[in-house]
Amino acid sequence: MNQELIKHARVLIIDDQPLAQTFLKQSLERIGFETIQIAESAKHALRLTQEVQFDLIICSFNLSRDRDGYHLFEEFKNNGAIRLDTTFIFTSAETDAALVNSVIELQPDDFLAKPFTSKELSDRVLRVLNRKHKLKKIYWALENKDLDSALTQIEAVLKNPKQGSLYPLVMRLKGDILLAKKEFGAAARYFFDIVNVQKFTWAMIGLAKAYLGLNKEDAGKAILDKLVKKPETRLAALDLLAQYYINHDEYDLAYQQFKDAKALSPRNISRHQNVINLARLLHDHGGQYEAAKTMLRCAKHSLHDNEDLYLTVARAGIDYALTLTEQESAAIARQTEKYLDTLKREFHPTAESKNKIAVVQARLHYIKDEQDKAKQLVDSLQFDQYTSCTFEDYLDRAKALHEIGYQDKAVAVLEDIPFSFDSEDVNEKILHKFMAQEKQEKRDIPFSPRQLNNIAVQLYNQKQIEPAMQAFSDALKLMPKNVRIALNLLQALVEQKHRNQLSEIQDALYWKAMEVIAEHELDSQQQSRYESLLARSEQYDKQRIGSAQ
Repeated sequence: MNQELIKHARVLIIDDQPLAQTFLKQSLERIGFETIQIAESAKHALRLTQEVQFDLIICSFNLSRDRDGYHLFEEFKNNGAIRLDTTFIFTSAETDAALVNSVIELQPDDFLAKPFTSKELSDRVLRVLNRKHKLKKIYWALENKDLDSALTQIEAVLKNPKQGSLYPLVMRLKGDILLAKKEFGAAARYFFDIVNVQKFTWAMIGLAKAYLGLNKEDAGKAILDKLVKKPETRLAALDLLAQYYINHDEYDLAYQQFKDAKALSPRNISRHQNVINLARLLHDHGGQYEAAKTMLRCAKHSLHDNEDLYLTVARAGIDYALTLTEQESAAIARQTEKYLDTLKREFHPTAESKNKIAVVQARLHYIKDEQDKAKQLVDSLQFDQYTSCTFEDYLDRAKALHEIGYQDKAVAVLEDIPFSFDSEDVNEKILHKFMAQEKQEKRDIPFSPRQLNNIAVQLYNQKQIEPAMQAFSDALKLMPKNVRIALNLLQALVEQKHRNQLSEIQDALYWKAMEVIAEHELDSQQQSRYESLLARSEQYDKQRIGSAQ
């Protein structure tokens, strides 16, 4: 390799272990690098990259002082510290599955598992630097979004037999560019020809993407169903399968794919957000709350760590608390107040942020059955003063209005949310569906889930069985995974059986309640109640059959 390139290359070592710093610096100096700087923390590295555009960055994945390597890499990409022609190499003493999957997602230029020798370091660094140098024109074109020029440069490399060692990388780059240009027909033919020669995993993923882009979804899904079983392609296949299921309105299946992907690579914040949005679309408020807490924990010290993250957890906690008994929701309310206290302490909210926090506090008053306080607080807020509200801010405001009885105002806020959704973005597709559902539910059902259940219980105790069934049914629409409400609905339906044969609609509700109950592990009291209801139901069925004979 050109020794002048090595001599003048600007190098940054990021590691919080002094021995590792010394080893890396001395090893690189022996190769011929002269301009080497060391950062012992992510914050230090960020300061240095603001001053210097480095050519080579060697970073420990397991930084412990603030950000880890994953979030530092994200921030480098976000602020332009890493260009396509920058060589970036991760090192780590750990090689657990979650770390490996995270590295695969980030796609650094290389990964070195500690301990490694100076020769291993030298070989890897020189190989990547040499490759980057040879492909500099391609990277410059890609950096400037000149995809046609990049393709021209790639074709020149592929026609040069002396560049054979670069073929696998530039072939992959070509496929990525065809997909980026949405030339799905050309991409499909290109990946198909490659796969027929050698089944590169990237080519298989690319072929699936191309088929999905061409609406040849059966062919694309067939490939993904195979790739999801392979460890090296499982993560990418799960994301694409989730996208496939969203396109087919199979949100339960998409939810499961994203949850599985999140478990494989827990540092990916956008995937956490997809899980949260699908959870609330499916009314899995317990899952929504757990996903929001996990996202907050994983995003700590990253570029995603902000006020809105704490508001997301607080709002999810309130949504969940509304589905629980008063005793259960009290614990969630206390935890939510702690999240708000942390937000105020760490971020020193502006007047606009305080307005958002006040909406959450109004909803907390409602949870604690302090409706007068909730109404007074909402009435005092001046929403029109603030113009930088997010979609979530408008949504939370609508929820607060609905909970204190301002149904028409709540629907009006939802109707006037000033956001359009990108039909090609997976997360925004979910939000668009959720928004339509939220508007419909707020128009049709003027009560919260807990209110509906309480109303239904009162109606049942008053022997008004059919109105009780309707209220329990509405509550189950809002909480389709709540076994307590499913048992209440089943009890009302069994009582209806005693009075009269179930109608077709009521029979469907009966089996829906049974399905929800079957999906849960019941505690001893619930199990006893369930068995008693089944016995009564069977008894009424036998009596009806006997009467008919």
